[in-house]
Amino acid sequence: MAAPVGLDRDQVVAAALDVLAERHRLDAVSLSEVASRLGVRAQSLYTHVDGADGLRRALALAGLDALADELTAAAIGRSGSDAVASIVRAYYAFAVEHPGLYDATLCPPGDDEELRRGMTAVSRPLNLVFASYGLDPGAAVHWYRIVFAGVHGFAMLRRDGLLTMPGDPEESLDRMVDAFVHQLELEVG
Repeated sequence: MAAPVGLDRDQVVAAALDVLAERHRLDAVSLSEVASRLGVRAQSLYTHVDGADGLRRALALAGLDALADELTAAAIGRSGSDAVASIVRAYYAFAVEHPGLYDATLCPPGDDEELRRGMTAVSRPLNLVFASYGLDPGAAVHWYRIVFAGVHGFAMLRRDGLLTMPGDPEESLDRMVDAFVHQLELEVG
């Protein structure tokens, strides 16, 4: 197969994002699948992405951008416990509604300035709320890890169908958020 005239990096990434959205798993996105969708040989993609790692990096950047946008939107116009709750719920919703894209954000291949900017943009809304509480950067790191671990764990349990006990999982999420906020306010109180 010859490469279609005008094939570019954006088309390659868009095709990979389509696969990711359909399959919901990062490991389901392969160069061969993306190439097949574009009507080219997998080798033709190397012109546009640096192999499988380059494709995963592009997906990570797209995921980080989308997640940062969601978390920023969740924080706008809110402060204190309302902001924490809104950001946590947005983080959770992104992980559950876009599982493949969320997975792409977790372990991006490489360590370059563009990826660091993306990761900083994701953490910025919650870190700004922590700063408004008067937390020093060291304490904020611990709080970010606590919130991330809670949200990630809850989202993965929900996504994998493991929240099987009676009761509404959304109520459990509300209680988790309340626990975060209560403990945070005790710490800074």
